[in-house]
Amino acid sequence: MKFNLPRTYTAGLTYIDDGQITKSNLKDGEIVKTNIPFKKPYKIQVRISKMVDGKRLQKKKVLTFPPDTKILNAIKECNKLYENMMNSYHIENITSSKNEQYSEDIKLLIVMEKFVEYRKLEYESRADKNEFDEKYFWMYSNRWIKPIYDKSIGSIDREDILRLVNKVKRAGRSESYSRKVYQILNPIYNFFNLKASKFGVQLVSPATQISLPPLNNERGIDLSIKEIEKLFKELRDFKLPVVSQIFMFLMHGRRRNEVLTLEWTDIDFKNNTYIIRSMNNKARVDMTYHLSTRLKESLTNLGIKKKGYVFKKTRNPNLPYSYEALNHYWKTKEYKYANRKGNPSKYVKPITMHQLRNAIATYLKNEMSVSNDIVGQLLGHKQNKTVTERYGKINYYTTGKYIDQMLDRMFDERSIEEVNDKFEALRVLFPNQSKERIHDALRILEK
Repeated sequence: MKFNLPRTYTAGLTYIDDGQITKSNLKDGEIVKTNIPFKKPYKIQVRISKMVDGKRLQKKKVLTFPPDTKILNAIKECNKLYENMMNSYHIENITSSKNEQYSEDIKLLIVMEKFVEYRKLEYESRADKNEFDEKYFWMYSNRWIKPIYDKSIGSIDREDILRLVNKVKRAGRSESYSRKVYQILNPIYNFFNLKASKFGVQLVSPATQISLPPLNNERGIDLSIKEIEKLFKELRDFKLPVVSQIFMFLMHGRRRNEVLTLEWTDIDFKNNTYIIRSMNNKARVDMTYHLSTRLKESLTNLGIKKKGYVFKKTRNPNLPYSYEALNHYWKTKEYKYANRKGNPSKYVKPITMHQLRNAIATYLKNEMSVSNDIVGQLLGHKQNKTVTERYGKINYYTTGKYIDQMLDRMFDERSIEEVNDKFEALRVLFPNQSKERIHDALRILEK
């Protein structure tokens, strides 16, 4: 969206539409008012265009602002960046003109920086993800790939890649973690070849995984059924209420990110369902789950709201509860398990938060004989479409009851509401039927 504000310079600035700008602030598709109440972070793109050596060159940069930053202040900051980009762009292009030719002599680090900017723009144009995870890209690269930053991209060979991978393995990291070296570098070579083709340059990527054996991605935990039960009871009774409520969602099979990004508008109390939106799950499609009695109790204790994040930061309610805070409590709890006096690490062995999902699968399959298809749906795995599935889908209301039954066993309690009326009784018996069909059946039975 473009700006059209009186007495405000906004050349080169565009607001990246995220649904926060209402019609009352727009005129002819342009933003004309500044008193906009933001509920979440927003983005403004700064774009410059300049003639250099007879060619029109462009450059873009996106700035993200917290919701408490007024849009006029954000525009002022963007204008400063615009001026700096315009003033430095000519010098930058003179010093990097050789690099723009994408020759084999370009240092790897320069190509990586260009690749990151390309990926950020690519993600901004997509609807399924918010943004490219630049922070993780550089965190991993600076730790493991940095030794070859200064090498020219054409001089890097397979031996260089293997040295990096072996360094990761010697540090005690997993096979899947070490293969991220390939997963980061191979797309960079694809990007380089895409850009360099116009200069007649093509490189064979030394980071391809074609010759590697298949990765054994089997996951599991070394916990018995009794140990899993003990672990889940500890999570239910965690001393900090908001954390125990987050743990309750995790014990229903949700991933950490899915819980922390959950919003009140995703929850349908009337129909006892909640949605994990496509942008927040790995399947990249909206996933609907049964809202159990335990989850409803957790949300009621939290204090039901109309909008905003369900689990939010104490100091900034506009942001979700942080990974760091949750990880802190998990590590504290894990330390407690591993160092319990008189009975050290005897009934619970330290596990990661994500392995709670493995614990759920282990319990459902071994203790309750639940099928892989149902376990997969409960955990939000992307379902492989089959001909049979086109005719009949697994119902989330029915499958959700397996989690209720699992936690009933673990906690030795009965939390599932008894089905008292005829409508709910028929709904349980015929979960795939619509409400209208069930009401029709009731009318027939009452005659």
